[in-house]
Amino acid sequence: MNGSVLQRDVSIAEPPSAPIAIAATEAQRRALADAYDLVAVKALEATVEVIPVSGGLRVDGRVIADIVQTCVVSLAPVDEHIDEPLSVRFVDDPARLPAPGAEVVVDEETADPPELLEGPTLDVGALVEEYFALAINPYPRAPGAELPADAIDSGAADSPFAVLASLAKSPRPKG
Repeated sequence: MNGSVLQRDVSIAEPPSAPIAIAATEAQRRALADAYDLVAVKALEATVEVIPVSGGLRVDGRVIADIVQTCVVSLAPVDEHIDEPLSVRFVDDPARLPAPGAEVVVDEETADPPELLEGPTLDVGALVEEYFALAINPYPRAPGAELPADAIDSGAADSPFAVLASLAKSPRPKG
């Protein structure tokens, strides 16, 4: 996970006992805006705790950001607020991971499978960036922005499926 915009390495052997505060600098906010195709990242802050647990670490925290995106309908700027909890469990032994090819059930109420700790440090900044990126609305809309009614129906007749349907209805040549 090294090389993140918000890189903040912590020692796996001696994790910090106090929460870690991360606040993106102006240069980091510009880099994040460029990396995630945003108009701007006005603010990005996170607080994370690195907690030693049996066989590894748990990282808990919260990512809070204010961003500006482009409306997918009107192309107007859209302000968005992100407030995302962060929780990841890490293990130091690959045997504690799900077996390769094992069925993994994705359930909102169940914790995600653990990640493997690799190397002497853990980049908690990369975790913050990952949770930030996952919280970005993929289809931002400005208030009241709607597609014109003719834009919704206009492509239906020209779709590949409409062309195939017309071919299926046309008479077949004999011969």
